[in-house]
Amino acid sequence: MIKVIASDMDGTLLNSDIEIAQENVEAIEKARAKGIHFVLCTGRMYDDAMGLINKVNLYAPAICMNGAEIRDEHGKIILQHPIDRNLARNTYNTLTELGMYTEFFTDMGPITTDKARGKEFMIEMHKRIHPDVPAEAIMDKVEERFESKDVHEIPDVERILGNKNLTILKFISFSSDKDILAKAKKKLEKESDLSVTSSFSDNIEITHREAQKGISLQYYVEKLGVTLDETFAIGDNMNDISMLKMAGYSVAMGNAEEEVKDLAKHVTLSNDEHGVASAIYKMLETND
Repeated sequence: MIKVIASDMDGTLLNSDIEIAQENVEAIEKARAKGIHFVLCTGRMYDDAMGLINKVNLYAPAICMNGAEIRDEHGKIILQHPIDRNLARNTYNTLTELGMYTEFFTDMGPITTDKARGKEFMIEMHKRIHPDVPAEAIMDKVEERFESKDVHEIPDVERILGNKNLTILKFISFSSDKDILAKAKKKLEKESDLSVTSSFSDNIEITHREAQKGISLQYYVEKLGVTLDETFAIGDNMNDISMLKMAGYSVAMGNAEEEVKDLAKHVTLSNDEHGVASAIYKMLETND
């Protein structure tokens, strides 16, 4: 019997307009009415995730930054997995040497050393992925991304890395060159204290080795007195694999990467077809 639903956000709970459809909200509330617990499992930071779900009057605990942080339904931090300061420096240097655009996810929010470069990269990326969207609309979307996430700019990286009062929880680094992404992933994976994954084709995300969705989800459900066999997990991309492998009831979105579809026990509709709602209703039919 399923007692916990764990859902990814981007490409899963969120549609292509970065919004949560009312159909998904209603399905989650119906599951909750049956006593099933709901938790977010996202690569996003807590405030960013809450800003999106609160728009539709949805409230939930969250496993954030791919498992680097767990917060309860009131926003209280339950657990964090920070990256060691020296390791963070080496990681940033590796990414910089490869010419990648990188953001720090910290306890004071996201930080970049070059906001203009980040916006330029995001605009080009969106143009490549959405060639039919007007350039002005893309620029507005990128500006909104940096504003809504409240991305801080600190040009001197030593002010970031040398600040002992700053907790570094995750790096997200971008490149449109698949070879560069592969080189970065290969080099960083040699470090045993790091976990390297991705949330879409043009990025890699780096956290502490214990900061994985699956590991943090196991910690969270066991604190509730629930097993992973009693857990429903749904996602679409490579950073969801660890939780999909461990959950008793795993679902891949219709828009998911093929590797994700191959390992999940079920495949639902896409994120633009309310795939989360469809999967929840299907699960509820047999959850007795």
